[in-house]
Amino acid sequence: MLIYFLILIASTSAYVLEEECLNYTVYPVQYELTLIPHIYKDGNSFYDCEIVITIIANAPNVNVIELDARDLEIKSGSIQVLDNNINLVNQYRPYEFDNRRGKLFIYLREPLKQYSVSRTQYFVKISFTKQVSFSSDGIFVVEYDGDDRKPKFLYTTRLSPNKAKYFFPCFDNPLFEAVFKFKVYVAAPQTGLQYCNTTLVIAKESKQQISKDSYTIIEYMPSPQISLHQVGFHHSNFGSRQITTKKPNDTLVIWAPVSTLNHYTFILNFGEAIIYLIHEYALIDLPLVYGPINIVAVPTLLNGYEIDSWNLLTIGDNRLANIYEYTSIKQMERMMFELAQQLSRIWLGNPGELQRTRWKEEWFKEGVATYIAYYLLTQYNHGELVLKQRGPIEKYGLEMRHKAMAVDWHHTTPALAIFNRTLAIEIPSRYKELVTMKTATLLWMVENWLGSEKFHQALVKYINSRRGKYISLTDFMINLDRDTVECLHQFFNGSTSSRVLNSWFHQAGYPVVNVQVLRDRTPNVVQLKQRKFSFTEQNRFDSNYLIPISYIVQNNRNCFNCFQPRFTIGSQTYTFRENLNGGWIILNTNASGYYRVNYDDETWRLIAKSLKEDHTAIGELNRAQIVNDVFALYAAGDLREDIAIEVLDYLNKEISLVVWESVISGYELFKIEDVKMTKILYEEWQQFIQKKISTIYRRLMVNVEQRPNTRLFRSNIVEFACEIKYRPCLNEMRRYYADHTNAKTRLNPDFREACYYTVIHDARDGIGTKLNRFETEDKLLAEHKVREESRFFYRIPVGIPKPLPMMMSTTTTTTTEVTLISTPKPFNGGAASFASLFSLILGINLFFILQ
Repeated sequence: MLIYFLILIASTSAYVLEEECLNYTVYPVQYELTLIPHIYKDGNSFYDCEIVITIIANAPNVNVIELDARDLEIKSGSIQVLDNNINLVNQYRPYEFDNRRGKLFIYLREPLKQYSVSRTQYFVKISFTKQVSFSSDGIFVVEYDGDDRKPKFLYTTRLSPNKAKYFFPCFDNPLFEAVFKFKVYVAAPQTGLQYCNTTLVIAKESKQQISKDSYTIIEYMPSPQISLHQVGFHHSNFGSRQITTKKPNDTLVIWAPVSTLNHYTFILNFGEAIIYLIHEYALIDLPLVYGPINIVAVPTLLNGYEIDSWNLLTIGDNRLANIYEYTSIKQMERMMFELAQQLSRIWLGNPGELQRTRWKEEWFKEGVATYIAYYLLTQYNHGELVLKQRGPIEKYGLEMRHKAMAVDWHHTTPALAIFNRTLAIEIPSRYKELVTMKTATLLWMVENWLGSEKFHQALVKYINSRRGKYISLTDFMINLDRDTVECLHQFFNGSTSSRVLNSWFHQAGYPVVNVQVLRDRTPNVVQLKQRKFSFTEQNRFDSNYLIPISYIVQNNRNCFNCFQPRFTIGSQTYTFRENLNGGWIILNTNASGYYRVNYDDETWRLIAKSLKEDHTAIGELNRAQIVNDVFALYAAGDLREDIAIEVLDYLNKEISLVVWESVISGYELFKIEDVKMTKILYEEWQQFIQKKISTIYRRLMVNVEQRPNTRLFRSNIVEFACEIKYRPCLNEMRRYYADHTNAKTRLNPDFREACYYTVIHDARDGIGTKLNRFETEDKLLAEHKVREESRFFYRIPVGIPKPLPMMMSTTTTTTTEVTLISTPKPFNGGAASFASLFSLILGINLFFILQ
């Protein structure tokens, strides 16, 4: 044990020296926790804990030890600070516990010796009790129906980002890392106390023994060096199912109530497939984790995984279970993406590696993990694995692009490089999609330039070469250039992938490229000019992104290397010649570039004409880009309404899921607060889209196919149709919900959110509270949509109706026949009679005017 501590302290000392920013006077080396949990059958729960923290002094003359602790009952006289067997606590003023501030101050009768001089370590011992409730922070109780259909309870932790102080006294600095040793006393079955047979922590079980008072004592191996937010503890009466991959041996375990374990077959098989794909991708036989990956299906609504967890993952059971009667296709999509993303994070680096891989910029790791997750989902292809070839992530690439653009335009949005070395758990939630989706989109942009095979080979080679070392953005870009720069993968002006990425990582937002075609010259002259895209006029200034430009033209398809960028443009206007032969030019082939494109009026009309005549003449991805850009440019005031309508007029012919998803995300841009929208104008757009969606809506509703992509397409269209108040959809959802409530029929889970939205929007009687977690999640989403829609309509003005078009007569009158009424009826008054008289007089006057 002494040798173990010497090695541990030596490595910790090196880490302290490296992290000079840590100005704490005391540094934790190891936490040893002895837990005695009690869960009573009435829900009242608590645990007793004795903690021993091995510390070193990081400065001279330390007289006070400051720990973080909140909502803990410190046992009187239990606090000790031991130097060997000598207690250094001041007996006259031993400690002060400020629960409101979450601080525990331990006062010493003599100062600690600085470790760099004395090599002395100390032991802080504290005993405390923690009352645990359903709403506790950090560690909380969850109620669920047990296998005997009686209420059961469990403990689980969620310590991100700074909740460990609610679990035990600690030094709650996310940069501090320490070893954790757990010992848990499990009570034997007894009256009033719930028996628990499942206790999980962040390390392997070492041994079990029975104490004299019939407690089962479980001891665990010491954990790797980890931060507090990576600690985990789970205590319940669960069962498990697991799979073990053949090569190498990765074990994935699902924990849930025994009676529900059959619901997790899908996620287990999916997890096995993703682990297999990761190893196929990585090209080396290294397990993700040396030990099992435990996934706990917590019977409550939890928002995703804790991103730094690697072997004890907790998430709501609705994000793991696949129940035919209740799980919608969109819920399946979310659960697949979240697990693929989490497994990608684990592969990219975790504390359980034999040689720890660390990322200097964790926001970059988040983006790479997101990109790899979408790549893996593409290869998984809903269970039809794509082997021996790399399927392009086009659909997911557009999804990433649109999610990033929706949040990245505002002037307060920071550049990615601003996050620098910020820990992933410290990135504000409002920037989550910026960090994940924008970074992943930029990688997709470079992949399309270099070619998928070459890019992925370079990425995998780099990750494998940095195992057990640090990964940084700068180092990655240097290696990417070295492995990919060739004549064919370098722009005419000498730009490389590192220069392109640097310009985007260090600038906030994204540009719009304005295209002006001078058609009075032969060959035609094309001028490109970029500026910052914004929905507000005050933030539209010239930008200097290094933009890879690829393009296709309508009447010359036999171009060289059409699908890869030809050159890059910067802040200056870029001019080149191209013979368009009276046709259009479309920039950003395959829509992978992270920018929007605005054309001159003539080019927009040529694109609209081509879409109207044969929309398949333009590729699916470029159609998706065009429709999304049209919505965005119109909302920003950069595109006239008549041109926007003309381009979008073809949508009644569109049957592509990718394009319609772009329409849906583009239409949502109208609701951004800075967009100048009125109620009347919004209703006009609603009516326009209602006409365009009618064809695809009818087509999907009569289609009984249940393949995942068809289900997803149908679900998205139905929800969108209801949101734009398409009457056939609203009536259909009302009928479905009436049948559900009156005839007790089951709601189609793919239509459930749309049904809830319709009912809530109609302000009918409440949906009710006796819902399972799948239904509750959809209800919450529907309520959020209705609230946001109400806020939107409350915020925007009514507006002024457009003047009706003037109706001009096209009939030329040369002769006029007048028939006189000899016995007119007397005028009796009233609105109708007055109107008749007024019309007669108006007609006579108009006759003389025309003459």
